[in-house]
Amino acid sequence: MTNQPLPSGDASAAAFDLAFLRERAAECRLTDEDLAALTGIPATDFDTHLTPQALPAAALFLLARALNTSPESLLRIPERATHLGPGAATHATVLHAALLEADRIQPDDLASALDWTPHRLKRAATTLAAHLDQPSSPHRLSHTDTTIHLTCVPDLLDPKQRQNLHNTGHAAASLAPGEAAALTRLLHRTARGLTSDLPADQIPRLANRRLLAPAGRQPTPQPDVLFALGLAAHPLMDNSGPAGSDKFTKDHCMSGALSC
Repeated sequence: MTNQPLPSGDASAAAFDLAFLRERAAECRLTDEDLAALTGIPATDFDTHLTPQALPAAALFLLARALNTSPESLLRIPERATHLGPGAATHATVLHAALLEADRIQPDDLASALDWTPHRLKRAATTLAAHLDQPSSPHRLSHTDTTIHLTCVPDLLDPKQRQNLHNTGHAAASLAPGEAAALTRLLHRTARGLTSDLPADQIPRLANRRLLAPAGRQPTPQPDVLFALGLAAHPLMDNSGPAGSDKFTKDHCMSGALSC
């Protein structure tokens, strides 16, 4: 690439991620003619002629802007070229570190926190998932539309070990300020017998934390949470009844704490 240094790593090994480039072009409705105008190289010749050394920096930035992504996301560097210290960490490695810090988090929130585009997060997640899916790795990546987090390979810990971690409070991450505020307000309204006004964006967050009842049309605190606070007579016994059922209501009334 002229007039611009390559990303850290082995410059000679860097190459365009053509699969990602074409995917973004399709999503942005750019034709082969549009790509040729942006790069000066016919799209039919990309496989052999589109290289970081052949494309001027100005053209790379124009291409990235047209594809609504970052210039570096259009390039890929082999893993062997990126083991040069923290400054050269791959996106997958950065994502792994972030998930160790954040535990469960919504993908959009994580992308924003890392100052990434959603496309970069998606690609990093795909790479990380493949990297973790090895016999020697205790981690697996869980990635859905509403949450992304690391999980442990099943059966590495026996039930007693897992329960001991939960009993000592070392198995759950702390709540984010917004989550804590939303849960506190939900508990307050539940205790006063009022209808929930939980913001829609907080419902999947608290559900991911297993702090909401597993059934029901209206978001309701998980029965064990109410029991721990003295607002329910019994802990969660089963998940079969809806949140508004008579059994649920009876189990969550205690000494006038709820209006029954």
